[in-house]
Order: sequence, then structure tokens, then C-alpha cells
Amino acid sequence: MTVMTGAEMAERIGLDCLCLQMSPVELAGQLHTLGEVRTRTVAGAAFIEQYGSFPLSADVTEAGLVIGEDGLDLRLNLRAWFWICMLHDPHREQYNLNVFDRQCRSLLRLASTDRSLLSAWAALYARCEAQVPKFEDRQAFSAREVKAPGLVQDWAAMANVHDHFALLKHYGLSRYEANRLVAPQFSRQLAQSSPIALFERLAASGLELMLFVYSAGSVQIFTGLLTGMQRNQGALVFDMPATDLAASTVFSIQDAPGAESWWVRKPNEQGGVTSLELFDAEQRLIVQVFARRPAGQPEQSAWRAWLDDLEVL
Repeated sequence: MTVMTGAEMAERIGLDCLCLQMSPVELAGQLHTLGEVRTRTVAGAAFIEQYGSFPLSADVTEAGLVIGEDGLDLRLNLRAWFWICMLHDPHREQYNLNVFDRQCRSLLRLASTDRSLLSAWAALYARCEAQVPKFEDRQAFSAREVKAPGLVQDWAAMANVHDHFALLKHYGLSRYEANRLVAPQFSRQLAQSSPIALFERLAASGLELMLFVYSAGSVQIFTGLLTGMQRNQGALVFDMPATDLAASTVFSIQDAPGAESWWVRKPNEQGGVTSLELFDAEQRLIVQVFARRPAGQPEQSAWRAWLDDLEVL
């Protein structure tokens, strides 16, 4: 997959890069026509890439819910999609589609494969024009001093982990800010801030996991065992074959200055759910990990024991 920044692609407008003249919702409704695609979500020092096909479903355009029959698993936030561009290599007959937000941050990347329907890719490319995007300047990050009286009590009263989203909205908090405010009852910052060290331990645990990789416009999910671990130029890379639980997946993560890791527990009717959450230096969630848990079932005791064994600050 061609990996370039949004600024680099914008400089190539009219050469081998064009702007797709299509709304995010319309594009989401067309993704099922492309056949197999290589789908990558980039989240700072991490990325996840999977091979699979988008389903023909109203859930994709109406809720951003992508659950492919081959295990492709994403949650799309189409409201964050600002600029969509495409690249075409006529010699290799390959296409790339790249989605960016208003600040030129990469949200999602798709690439054709040998099993793609190239006529559908070509039809999308025909909708492209040589239009240069106008991005907004990124604002310098500044941490906020926040207080939220009542948050701990409301957190303790959650009956479903998804109530967490309503709490964040009600109190006007980010995930990171909420984690700090509900510590130590429901969250703990971990002493080990190295993502590589944590994921080496995770792979050795042999636990079946659910791995979420976050960008502002896409959450991409892998379910299963972390296998195929190797080092590659400072990154820890896992190469997992397709299974009944997930599409063929590559997950890569690197250490980064200012990264933090957190233990977080959310109450529910089955005794609570615990996650490992990794944040970047600007308090953005990049990776979240749960134990695989069938709906309605309690959390794996081995997962809780693994997390509880991690040293906290």
C-alpha cells in the first residue's frame, strides 16, 4: 500500500493523485462493490491492516457499522471524513483510496488487491478531479484542567459498558480525562508505558483478545490470538492469518514519546469489563484491548489476573 501524508498527496494532485467528488455517505454505500480490499486504520504509532470485503448493508451508511462475512470489522465515523483522494498506478493496475480529516490527519486507507473488482475501482476513479484541498491549521495541543462532580458515582451506576459514551458526552470529557477523574476506583495509570513491552507480554499470555485501533474516522477491530510476532525497524508487528473470528490481519505498534497506558474497568450486569488503553502524547486513544467475551458472558478471569499483575503508578 502506498503510504504518504495528506500533504504529500495534495502536492501530487493532477499527477497520479485526484480528489474523489463523492460524499462520505455515498462512498460508504459503494464500498461493497470493490470486492476484496486491503483496509488500514492508522493511529499515531500504531496501525492495523486487514484483507476483506465490505458488506452490502444499510448499516454501513446509516451507522458506520462494517461487519464483513470474511471477518472485516470496522466502525466508521463518516462525519470526520473531509478529503478523499485516489491514486492509480496504471502499470500495476492498482488503486489506493485515502481518507483525511480537516487537519490533514489520515483516517482510513483502502487499496485494491488481486481479488478486487477493478471495474468498480475504475468507476470511482472516474469520479475524481484535480481539486486541491484546503485543510485547516492544526491547533497546538494543550491539556485541560477539568473537574466533573458526580462522575465517579455515575460511572459506578453503569449497567452497560456502552453507557460510557453517554457519560463522556454529558460531562464533556475525553476518554483520557474521564480515566483520570475516575482513578483509582475505576482506572489506574500503568507504570509500563512502552506499547512494545505490553504487547510482547500480551502475546505471551495466550489470551484471545479484541483489539481496537482508533482514528477519528475509523475504528478497526481484530478478534483472536496475537500471533506471528516479529520486529521490523523499531516496530512490533503481528501477522495473523484469517480465522473464523477475524480477517487476515497485520497489526503494528511502536513506542512513542509521551505514550501512556491505563487499566480501566466499566461496570455492567455481568460483573464489569476491563480494558487496557493506550494513549498518545496528545491524550488520544490509539489502541484499546479487551478479552474476547461472548455477549452476555462474564469477563475472563485470566484476563483480569493478567491486568491486575501489571504495576501501576
